[in-house]
Amino acid sequence: MTVSDSSRPIVLVFHKLLTGLTCGITNYSPRRFESLLQAILSGNLPGSPNSDHVPDKQGRGVIVSFDDGYQHLVEVLPPLMERLSFQAVIFIPAGLIGKMNRWDYSYYFRKTPHLDRSAIRFLVAAGAGVGSHGVSHRDLTSCSVLELQHELENSRKALEDLTGRVVDQVSYPFGRYNERVIQAAREAGYRSGYTIRLPRSDDDSLALGRVPIYAFDTPSSVCGKLSPGIRQKVERFKTDTVNRLSGGTVWLNRLRRFHT
Repeated sequence: MTVSDSSRPIVLVFHKLLTGLTCGITNYSPRRFESLLQAILSGNLPGSPNSDHVPDKQGRGVIVSFDDGYQHLVEVLPPLMERLSFQAVIFIPAGLIGKMNRWDYSYYFRKTPHLDRSAIRFLVAAGAGVGSHGVSHRDLTSCSVLELQHELENSRKALEDLTGRVVDQVSYPFGRYNERVIQAAREAGYRSGYTIRLPRSDDDSLALGRVPIYAFDTPSSVCGKLSPGIRQKVERFKTDTVNRLSGGTVWLNRLRRFHT
C-alpha cells in the first residue's frame, strides 16, 4: 500500500547522540542535535529560499527516530523532548537489550551499550515510542524463512511484553529489505516499516523512507534533503552511497557467524 507524500510526517533518523570522540559517521552530538531540531521545527533552516517544505507549512509533523537503541539516550533524550516538544520513536534490537554493540565495527573503538530493560521502560514513560529493529541486528535480506520469522515476530513480542504497548513499527537493520522482507513484516503484524533512504512519493507503508542524519550533515545539507529539486537529488545520491558502505558491517557479521 502506497502512502500519500503530502499526508506523511517527516521522519528523521539518528543513531547516537554521544559527546566526545567517536568512530564512524552515525554520531550527532546533543548540542548539534538540539540546534538542528530547533531550526527544523521553527522553519529556519539555512540555505532555503522559501519555507514551503517546512513541516508546519504543509501541516505535517516531525517524528525523530533513533535506530539501535543505545543506553545514553535515557539520559540525553528526555530533557531534549521536554525542551523541543517532538515525537520520538526508538527502534530496538530486542536480543541486544542491555548488551554491548559487538555487531558494529565501532565497538572496537568505543564500546557502546544498548538500552537495558529499565531504561526502555523509563523512556516509554517519558513519552517515547518503541519499535522493532529485529532481534540481533541482522541484515534481514540474508535470513532464511525461519530466521526472518524469528527476527520479526520474536522482537515484536519481546518489546510488547517489556513495555506493555503495541509494537507495530519496524526499522530494517542497515536499511536493507526486499519484497520477501516486506511480506514477512506484514505477516508479523507490522503496520509501518522504515528504511534508511530519503522518502519517495510511491513508498509502500512497509518500506517508508526517512531523512537520515549523519555526522557530516549540516543544517544546509538537511535543508537539501527536505527540499524537492536538484539539491535533494544530490543528497539522495550521497545518502544512497553511505547506505551501500554499511555493507562492511554486514559482511563482518556474516564472517563472524561463519566462524562460530
